[in-house]
Amino acid sequence: MPNLFIHNNPKYIVTNDKTNTETIIFSQVNTQPTQPSSSDILPIFSLIFPIFVIGIFATVFGLLGFAIFKGISTVAYNKKQPILNREAKVVSKRQHVSGGGNSSTSTSYYITFEFTDGSREELGLSGSEYALIAEGDKGMLYSQGSWFKEFKREF
Repeated sequence: MPNLFIHNNPKYIVTNDKTNTETIIFSQVNTQPTQPSSSDILPIFSLIFPIFVIGIFATVFGLLGFAIFKGISTVAYNKKQPILNREAKVVSKRQHVSGGGNSSTSTSYYITFEFTDGSREELGLSGSEYALIAEGDKGMLYSQGSWFKEFKREF
C-alpha cells in the first residue's frame, strides 16, 4: 500500500455542503492568471534600485569631473599661448544673462573685434572693462589664447 500524506490544511480540503462529504485535493491547476506578489517583485526591485542610484551618482560625478577637466585644460592651453598685440576695431558688444527666477542672475560680457586682415574674434571680459569700450572704437588689443588682456584705445 502506498504511503499517503494528508494535510490538515483547509486549502487542500473541499467540503460538499449537500452531501456533507470532504474531498482531499492532491493537485490543483490554477486556471486564473496570477499577479506577481510583492515577494516576487521585491528581489527585482532590490536589484534595480541600487543600480539606478549608482547610475545617477556616476552621471553627476562624471559631468562634474568633465567640467573641472575642461576648465583646467582651457587654463593650461591659454597659459601656453603668447600674448598677442594687434590693431583692432570693436564691431559689436553683447551680454548674456543666465539664471533668474528663483535663483541669482549672472551676466557675461563679450566684445567682437575685427582685425586689419578682416578676421574677427569674440572675447569675454569683465563688466568694468566692457563698460569702458564702445562699438566703433579702434586701438590695440592684447589677448592670450581666448583670454582678453587689455584694449588700448587710439585717441
